Amino acid sequence: MAENSKIGWTDHTHNFWWGCHKVSEECKFCYISGIMKRGGYTPFAGPMRTKNWDKPRRWNRKAEQDGTRLRIFTCSMSDFFHEGADLWRGDAWKVIKECSQLDWLILTKRPERVLAHLPQDWSDGYPNVWLGVTAGCADSFSRLDVLKSIPARIKFLSAEPLLEPLDLSPYLPSLDWVITGCERAKKGQRRLMELDWVRDIDDQCRRAKVPHFFKQYYKNDSGIPCEDGYLDDLVRQSWPMAAA
Repeated sequence: MAENSKIGWTDHTHNFWWGCHKVSEECKFCYISGIMKRGGYTPFAGPMRTKNWDKPRRWNRKAEQDGTRLRIFTCSMSDFFHEGADLWRGDAWKVIKECSQLDWLILTKRPERVLAHLPQDWSDGYPNVWLGVTAGCADSFSRLDVLKSIPARIKFLSAEPLLEPLDLSPYLPSLDWVITGCERAKKGQRRLMELDWVRDIDDQCRRAKVPHFFKQYYKNDSGIPCEDGYLDDLVRQSWPMAAA
């Protein structure tokens, strides 16, 4: 499991468990399948607990020594709120709380399960947990409705893969951050993203004063995704105020 991540909005990825199930249109060409097959695992067979739970403690000690904070994309190879991981989630919450120098970015496609699976001392949210949902098409906007009702210090939306134009204006007042990006899949298979869709979301975010992080796109439908964040010669990669 790689410690560092090539994902522009995080420093590390950490998976308490591997494996998931497809639940919406955004999952159609999920990257998890190829990675798990290469590792000799059966994709989409449900979560399996990993053995690398001490790594966050090491990252936390290093961050404390350096006086920095690190962002951790949590369960990039699964979903933190997958029902198949209910037995392990309590232990994961203990690690997350203990590693207070790490900001845990938890992105879920199952927000309807969140409230019932928060730790008892959650209150209005752990200071080091950012809670987000995936909605790359309007059919997934119900996740944003659910997110509104969940207490969290930072709430965010990942519109990746961005599959169509989106009107986020009804939801931006309750969001602290928006991520956009194209679908990472094989050429000829991936659904293409129009830069005009990103421009429109960027305009919406700037009007609402919500930070926008444009993650990736394919230049000229090339085989290599570009993650420089440039949109019309300007880098559009901003962070929530609490993370500045």
